[in-house]
Amino acid sequence: MAKKKSEAVAEEIVDDESVIEEAAPAEEKAPEPLMYVGPTIPGIGIQNRVYTEIPAGAQEAFGKLPELRNLFLKIEQYPMAERMLREQKGFVFSAFSKALALKGGNES
Repeated sequence: MAKKKSEAVAEEIVDDESVIEEAAPAEEKAPEPLMYVGPTIPGIGIQNRVYTEIPAGAQEAFGKLPELRNLFLKIEQYPMAERMLREQKGFVFSAFSKALALKGGNES
């Protein structure tokens, strides 16, 4: 008889649409904020600013210079990026250098 009772409870859970509806929004997470650690470049990004979406100008620049993607990092990665910039090595420093060259090209 205990088996029938557990089967009935299981059927109630499966048939209960409110459980399914509540679980669906949890899957749709908002995009994680990203910090731009590159040099300030008008239309691309402001140094050390946190963005909820990558700016359209930056997305366009990714086509010409894909390394710029390495300058948009999760906030938790900021200490690592700061260390790379200070030590002048690593993928963040490489991307930062290329962004500086791009910035120089925009000013002339």
